[in-house]
Amino acid sequence: MTRKMAPVDEQLFVLMSGVDYGDEQHRETFGDELRKLLEEDRPLRVYLGIDPTATSLTLGHTVPLRKLQQFQYYGHHCIFLIGDYTALIGDPSDKNKLRPMLTAEDIKQNEASYFEQASIILDASKTELRHNSEWLGSLEFPDVIALMAKFTAAEMLRRDNFRKRFDDGDPIYLHEFLYALMQGYDAYALEVDVQVGGTEQLFNLMAGRKIQEDAGQRPHVPVTLPILVGLDGKERMSKSKGNFIGVDEAPGEQYGKAMSVPDEVVMDYFVLATNVPRNELEDIGRQIKADPMKMKKLLARSIVAEFHGEDAARDAEAEFERTVQRKELPQDIPAVAVGDGTSLLDVIVEQGLAPSKREARRLFQQGAVHIDGTEAEAGAMATPGSVVQVGKRRWLRLE
Repeated sequence: MTRKMAPVDEQLFVLMSGVDYGDEQHRETFGDELRKLLEEDRPLRVYLGIDPTATSLTLGHTVPLRKLQQFQYYGHHCIFLIGDYTALIGDPSDKNKLRPMLTAEDIKQNEASYFEQASIILDASKTELRHNSEWLGSLEFPDVIALMAKFTAAEMLRRDNFRKRFDDGDPIYLHEFLYALMQGYDAYALEVDVQVGGTEQLFNLMAGRKIQEDAGQRPHVPVTLPILVGLDGKERMSKSKGNFIGVDEAPGEQYGKAMSVPDEVVMDYFVLATNVPRNELEDIGRQIKADPMKMKKLLARSIVAEFHGEDAARDAEAEFERTVQRKELPQDIPAVAVGDGTSLLDVIVEQGLAPSKREARRLFQQGAVHIDGTEAEAGAMATPGSVVQVGKRRWLRLE
């Protein structure tokens, strides 16, 4: 018999790389279950669900996408699920407070570019795109009651974030309990063999196993990955916290941000946020200790190359070395026309170098705005002929 799929050991080595359950027993159990599935020598049904809670993806969103990509590389059937119904509640897994509820209009606007951005990593032609409104939207109230009857309030309150809120006297709303059930129902509706998600979502994935088993399906194998910390090296990468690298950001911006990652989390970024071959990671770990700057540049190039190509990555590195390391002016500084009496603060906001006047003032207060190399104050005027630098990587030539 001719083998259709790659050797099981090879697949297992790659597919379990970076995977974390927060418990060694879970890793052993689920690793064995995945091995048995792979030994069936068939394309597995693997899904990842992402709630469209923002307009664009960050590098943090790509962590589970890369794992889905690895399954796709080995010929498995991959499903990208847009959680347009689960987003109405919002996943409480990583929150110690109530998530703001989005409207259906917010969700529709946010999801418009999600699959397009995800397709930078996934092969869109080989990816099944679904929305969980397809089945959750057709459930009737008796169906929801039957689903809720499979779980107890005690099970829900054993979750760390719910328990902490309960102990602190913070409100926990009943609709928040529904999220895990809705995500679990997704796994049943799609009849999947494997579900990819974040480590903080393991409770939701386990709920899916329970629902599948109760309905006579074989429980899927959860494959969970740690949260990618942001550029501060501490908190979760988030657009709202400003500690992110955006999938749709310019090459120079991505490169510069990657170079600001603290040394102690560079290895985590290689494992979770790049497609560097898994058999090279051990050697990369050794080299980070020997020459962290060299490896940080490799990290930055790897990130930019994936989204913009090798040429863009080389150009971004050359620009970084010129402007940040050698303190020279960039080769191509965007020019902007300014009139007499124009506030520099207004120009910075109008050109998108700060999202608001408040944020622009904060940049001045931090000493992050310079005119012709001299630190500028918030009341400075925009003078034609000057070169303005905002932060380390953004420039304007005033004309």
